[in-house]
Formats: sequence, structure tokens, C-alpha cells
Amino acid sequence: MDQKLLEALAARAEQKEKSRAETKTFTIGETAMEFVKPSQGKMLEYFESMVESSGAAGVLSLATTMIYDCCPALQEPELHAALGVVDPMDTVGKLLDMMEINALGNKLADWIGLNPAAAEDTVKN
Repeated sequence: MDQKLLEALAARAEQKEKSRAETKTFTIGETAMEFVKPSQGKMLEYFESMVESSGAAGVLSLATTMIYDCCPALQEPELHAALGVVDPMDTVGKLLDMMEINALGNKLADWIGLNPAAAEDTVKN
């Protein structure tokens, strides 16, 4: 194998690994919260859900799931108790309205690489 190609591929693998460990701050209401990137297994689940969803309800359900899964603070049992939610996933709906869920879901999808348009920038001819 060509040494330059080997180095380029090794650098790409290293960059990808660093990218997986990135965190990003998004705002929920007026509160800045830290989000983490999901595992590749979760990404596959999101992608399958995105492909299968038809209509606003499916899109909002996917956005809600991504927001909850990627924000560790939303997964805290103390928060669930304080908000009076039985299903932890309802935490997102208690804090955000539908338009906010949609907007944050879109930003999150772009950041984690779920948006096909954003992914095209990485893979070029």
C-alpha cells in the first residue's frame, strides 16, 4: 500500500474517533446544555427511523428521541421526578414545544451527521 494513502487513511480514522468524542452545547429554553454524539448503533436506529417515518409525528418522535439520548442531563432520574414524568422520554416534551423540538432535532441531526446534505460534504468524488 502506498505510504501516503496509508497515512491519509490512518489520519482519517483518528479524526473520526476524535469526532465521536466531541460534545456540543445547545440551548433548551434559556439553559445551555451539553450534548454528546450517539454510538454508531444508535445512529443506525435513528437512520432507520428517519427512512421509515412519514409525516410530522414521525419526525418529531425521532427528534425527541435524539434530544433525549444525546443529552445526559435529560436522563437524570431527579429531573424526571421534579417534572413528574413517568416515561423519561416525556422530559423533552415538558421542556420544549413542538417547534423547538423540531428545530433542535434538525441542529442535532446536522451535528451528529444524520443529515444527508451535511454528510455529502465529507464524502466527495
